[in-house]
Amino acid sequence: MLKKLKESKKIKKLKEKITILTGAITGSFLVLTTNVMAASNTGSIDSFINFACDWLVKIGGVIALVGGVMFALGWQREDAEGKSRGLMTLMAGFMLVAIAQSKNLFGL
Repeated sequence: MLKKLKESKKIKKLKEKITILTGAITGSFLVLTTNVMAASNTGSIDSFINFACDWLVKIGGVIALVGGVMFALGWQREDAEGKSRGLMTLMAGFMLVAIAQSKNLFGL
């Protein structure tokens, strides 16, 4: 009697798993076969992104310049923390410039 009860629980769990798997597969087929059409009327946001990216390049350049000065002053004062902060600021500035220059990766 106990064996039959355990076997019936295993069968129920197997049925639940098969039902969930079947539902997930069916749902994914429904979503994947949907045709989506979108208009590309993004002129106003594109001009704003171009404006913002131009300014981000300038701001990143200033941050990189400040980081370079901080790094140089860290060398002058023989300050290890000042050197590392200067390098971090320098890298942050160049990363900002790189991100602003990579807008063509996003189709802009």
